[in-house]
Amino acid sequence: MLLIADSGSTKTDWRLVDDDGHTLNSVQCKGLNPYFLSKAEIALIIQQEILPVAPNVDKVIFYGAGCGLPAKVEQVKSAIESVLPVKYPTEVYGDILGAARSLLQDQHGITCILGTGANSCVYDGKQIIENVPSLGFILADWGSGTVLCKDLIAQVLQKKLDPNIIADFHSTYNMDTRQILDKIYNRPQANRFLASFTPFLLKHADSPSCQKIIKNNFRHFFEFYVLPYGNQHLASAITFTGSIAYHFEDFLQEVASEYGIQIKTIVQHPMDGLVKYHCQTVPAIK
Repeated sequence: MLLIADSGSTKTDWRLVDDDGHTLNSVQCKGLNPYFLSKAEIALIIQQEILPVAPNVDKVIFYGAGCGLPAKVEQVKSAIESVLPVKYPTEVYGDILGAARSLLQDQHGITCILGTGANSCVYDGKQIIENVPSLGFILADWGSGTVLCKDLIAQVLQKKLDPNIIADFHSTYNMDTRQILDKIYNRPQANRFLASFTPFLLKHADSPSCQKIIKNNFRHFFEFYVLPYGNQHLASAITFTGSIAYHFEDFLQEVASEYGIQIKTIVQHPMDGLVKYHCQTVPAIK
């Protein structure tokens, strides 16, 4: 049996499948980004939430945000193997490779992630051949839930939005400026806290001021994460995955058209494509 994981900074989707790709179990836990959680913390979450529903696993293939560097890969790999009794070595990859394998399978193209964070790559059908550095929400991540809501909250607290939107924000969340800033600057996982306001931004997406936040972020995303790949790659399939890309699809398509870009596919979750890739395209258990 194969256990596949797709982990962002907010949540992790797990799918237990047999050799033919039939789903035996699905479960979700919090995001397991190794930049925000220690090996012990990751192992504890897996022990409490995953082991009870997947006690007999031949192999684990884990795709995750924050798994781009060897040290972070080893941190996650060792956490998994300390809890799950697997027969074959665990494989850990960055979430962007998982997105590319899911959406493009064995085809060449550009894959983008817009969820809590943001990322993109050029994929040649086997591996990533170009990748703009993600840099995280402090330095980049335009278009992500974290940065969209960072901009939203800044304008709420500076009273630059419609008064009705500001009033609705405070009524919905019942937090003053001090409490918000404390959660951003003094508490762990500020990115998840910021991204948690995405439903509010979506609720008011018909407001001109909120549309400006959304569209400007998407413009920055295309300029930083897509256009640098050049015309030779922009002519290939361009695909997106992630909750932001999915729920704000109309705005994303509108901004893409400003740059003459046609988006082929937008999916909310990459898991179905990953199961297809590992069970049909490239059998994982060898």
